Amino acid sequence: MIIPFDQYQRYMHATDLINAVREEGQVFSILEVGANEHKNLERFLLNDRVTYLDIVVPEHLKHDPSYIEGDATNMPLEDNKFDFIIALDVFEHISDPLRGAFVSELMRVSKYGFILAAPFNTPGVEESEIRANKYFETMYGFNYQWLEEHRENGLPEIQKLVSFLEDNQWSYLNFSHGSLKVWEKMIKIHFLAAGRSSLYDYRATIDDYYNNYIYNVDYDEPSYRNFFFVSSNLEKLAKAKAFVTGRSNQGLDPAVFDKLSQLENDLINLSSYDLTHREYMAKNDELIQKEKQINSIKDELNIQVKRVEELNGEVERLSRELANSVRALRAEEEQNTISVNTAQQEIAGLQEEVSSLQQSLAARDNYIAQLEHISQQLRIKNRVKKLVPQAIRSKAKLSLSIIRKLKQNPSLAKKGIREIRHSGLRSLNNKIQSVVTVEELTSEYVSQEISIEDTQYMKAEIELFHKKPLISIVIPVYNVAPKWLDLAIESVKNQIYPYWEICITDDCSTNEETIQYLEGVEDSRINIVRLERNSGISNASNKAVSIGTGEYIALLDNDDEIAANALFEVVRAINECDADILYSDEDKVDIHGIKKNPLHKPDWSPDLLRSQMYIGHFLVFTRDLFNKVGGFRAEFNGSQDYDLVLRMTEIARQIHHIPKVLYSWRELDTSTAANPYAKPYAHTAGLAALNEHLTRVFGPGNAYATEDEYLFVYDTRYRSELVKVSIIIPTKDKVELLEPCISSILQKTSYPDYEILIINNNSIEKETFDWFEQQKSRPAVRIIDANYEFNWSKLNNHGIREAAGDVYVFLNNDTLIISEDWLERLVEKTQREDVGTVGGLLLYEDHTIQHAGVVIGLGGWADHIFKGMKPNHFGSPYISPMVTRNVTASTGACLAISQKALDKIGLFNEEFIICGSDVEISLRSLEHGLVNIYDPHVKLFHLESKSRSSYIPPIDFELSKFFYGPYLEKGDPYFNKNLSLNSLAPKLSQGDR
Repeated sequence: MIIPFDQYQRYMHATDLINAVREEGQVFSILEVGANEHKNLERFLLNDRVTYLDIVVPEHLKHDPSYIEGDATNMPLEDNKFDFIIALDVFEHISDPLRGAFVSELMRVSKYGFILAAPFNTPGVEESEIRANKYFETMYGFNYQWLEEHRENGLPEIQKLVSFLEDNQWSYLNFSHGSLKVWEKMIKIHFLAAGRSSLYDYRATIDDYYNNYIYNVDYDEPSYRNFFFVSSNLEKLAKAKAFVTGRSNQGLDPAVFDKLSQLENDLINLSSYDLTHREYMAKNDELIQKEKQINSIKDELNIQVKRVEELNGEVERLSRELANSVRALRAEEEQNTISVNTAQQEIAGLQEEVSSLQQSLAARDNYIAQLEHISQQLRIKNRVKKLVPQAIRSKAKLSLSIIRKLKQNPSLAKKGIREIRHSGLRSLNNKIQSVVTVEELTSEYVSQEISIEDTQYMKAEIELFHKKPLISIVIPVYNVAPKWLDLAIESVKNQIYPYWEICITDDCSTNEETIQYLEGVEDSRINIVRLERNSGISNASNKAVSIGTGEYIALLDNDDEIAANALFEVVRAINECDADILYSDEDKVDIHGIKKNPLHKPDWSPDLLRSQMYIGHFLVFTRDLFNKVGGFRAEFNGSQDYDLVLRMTEIARQIHHIPKVLYSWRELDTSTAANPYAKPYAHTAGLAALNEHLTRVFGPGNAYATEDEYLFVYDTRYRSELVKVSIIIPTKDKVELLEPCISSILQKTSYPDYEILIINNNSIEKETFDWFEQQKSRPAVRIIDANYEFNWSKLNNHGIREAAGDVYVFLNNDTLIISEDWLERLVEKTQREDVGTVGGLLLYEDHTIQHAGVVIGLGGWADHIFKGMKPNHFGSPYISPMVTRNVTASTGACLAISQKALDKIGLFNEEFIICGSDVEISLRSLEHGLVNIYDPHVKLFHLESKSRSSYIPPIDFELSKFFYGPYLEKGDPYFNKNLSLNSLAPKLSQGDR
């Protein structure tokens, strides 16, 4: 590797001075102050012991014994610790008031003295730096960092340093080097090639020319840099003076300078070609993409036209079949009226029998046995009702009415068909698949009963609670059936924790049964207020909160139920963690009281909340927090709880999840628990609430949400600067995989600024090297040789060091891009200050899920939840794979990390050889207070490990055990302890933990 001219000039002078004062065979201990990561000094002083000190040491070097982190104006080192101290181009970056302390520390810590080099405020230096900085700013739009820092600190005055040395009676040697004319030309050459890898080799050629032909004669005045050799050892100082005096100062040959100018002109020409070629290729790619889009749109239009014609024919056929069905139903209805009445009477009798049993049976086992027997008879009798279902008759009449309207207005029919095709049929299909999936996954679910013994233990524990807050249960009411409201109230009355009150606001109900029920409530713990006019659920809820006095508030819908231990678990958590927001798992309860479809949620997941209102029930929060955010807001009725939670989580101290089912959501036709389409306005209100939240958190215009494919699911996006992305792909041969991977990136990626770094790890096949040669025609693709033993972490770290991007995407060579905006989505999330890693949805070739987030502990170590399942949207017993959410980790097969995140957490751990370091770096991200994100809209195919064997070395298991340990013990915070770790599909645990 050729060293840049400016560094070579500094290090070569320091080396010559050290060697001039060295006794034969003498080895020095040397400290370089203000060192960089490249350890250049030890490449010049091969036999000396070199240590480096800087005010900030990068994370990946903190365990390197040759690096010391410390302030050079107050070094954490004893006197005379090192033989020599070398400070090259550091002095000018120290503010003027601290420069004296800096020089004093150099003298204190050194045994023989120090070498200091810097640009001083000598004639022409400041003007030359200003011109160079202006050149850089004109090219790139911002100042060059180090030259700007020179200007801010002010270049040091050489006479001021001389006076300081003489006042302290320190002997010194001073000389200058580096013609300003040459320095300005060379620094502009470096600026011209900055960030443009295609020019690096030629720039290195120019550096090599300077180092070999100009350095030794570069003494023309005025000079750019002054050197000081300061020593208390007069013998060594004399040797240094003899060396400086005795060397040849020939001056710069004009022919040599002309050759440098020729090289500069060649670089300028190469730069112009590079820019023109890039622009041409970008325009060409853009035209190709536009042509593909046009052809795709034409094909889609033809398909749509054909489909509309088919659907028109289908509508006519269904109309005829429906008319025949209605006639048959009417005839059958007349024949079966008597049978239906008889069945209804029998059902009524059985219901009376059930009621009688509920009141009279004392023995629990006997009660359950008889109730199951009667339920069996009920199900048999209910089959009779299917002979003439009222719902079918009503839908038949409605369908006939719609068909008549469609026939009168064909254009309306076409519009309707398009809308049905676009949303209705797809939603119905997804819903059918989801129902089947949920039934399979929750087939073992049984609602937990609390025994008498458990109740006694809980009551004893309550006595030991340090905090026993009063909890206000808020229930807004409007025309609810008394039987459901009574069940809700009874579930509160049955609480094991005794310190509660119920706060009910009747929002001017018009149902007499509801009014009479509320008027008949007689319980000092139940506060009821009736509003004079209907004002909506938000105002009613605010009123209910206002009539309570509890320190904590809990929300309960008027037709739902809470478990007997709900408040106990909440207060236990309050005593343990003092959270100001608490939520629990939940399930559904049907009109017969059967509980099913549990939802076992992850711990606090801010990105999941920005995708859907996953917190739901049982929601408890402090009254103080509620008052701070201003309570419910009427403009968000329907999603008023979502809006409230979003605002509260923005300022909450701690959000706590209780992984127990404490709430049962009633399935009624009017409830979204049974019918998500019952309240479509709630979906719109939720989107508005989310967008306000995003504006508050990320600032106006920096984040926004749109409707997703599914109801009550939102797609949150982030606006970020257009930064360069480096896609890093390790490979060994396997061109049959690599070529489709690279082509899919180039053809489908809509993000404009990226490079592809193929890390070639010991490829041997001729076909591979022929393919590498062909990549020269693809400006975005670079081949980086990494000819050492395979180590996934090391290869990716190698790629980072070679990359020019601000965001890195680590990609397997056996992947194919599906979604065009995959890179935009990865980049925009990595640019958030709170984000560590970002992953996406990877599918097998059969379109089943390969990756939708990693769960620690799954399968014993860590694995991909949902693996092998269809990418369908469902909500039980765990979060859907089709919503953006926080995860503990994502697979390294497609993983995005920003440079600023790596600055915080460090690079991949190279102790791992094949697998595990992608999870470990994600865990490190969590430990640094960052979140990791899974985005299902980032879609790729993954052929999984077709390019490597399935062998995993023992060291990877040992390291995984060490780093995963706390999560294996306590559980993955973004999973749920009620779910099995022995199933890749989220299923209820059967004691396998």
